Amino acid sequence: MSDVPFPVLVAAVFLFGSLAIVHLAMRHQDAQRALPERDQYLATHGLQSVSCAHCQSTETRELGLDDAEDDRRIVACARCNKLLFRYTRGVSLRE
Repeated sequence: MSDVPFPVLVAAVFLFGSLAIVHLAMRHQDAQRALPERDQYLATHGLQSVSCAHCQSTETRELGLDDAEDDRRIVACARCNKLLFRYTRGVSLRE
């Protein structure tokens, strides 16, 4: 067997597993931050109102970017869970 003690192996697996989880979470948050704004999303997909460009569902759900109370919001399709666009709550859409 290996000359490395078992507790060191457990600690190494835990460390690398934790780093992998943090990396995946950061990639997901970067993808959310890179989403287009609402108007840009509608123009890109040629839509008049908000609907999913993937499954054409009009049902959406919104989440805060950093936490549930964040004014920076992410809108996702309620049916297929695809991320659609982002917007800032409290800012007029027609500015």
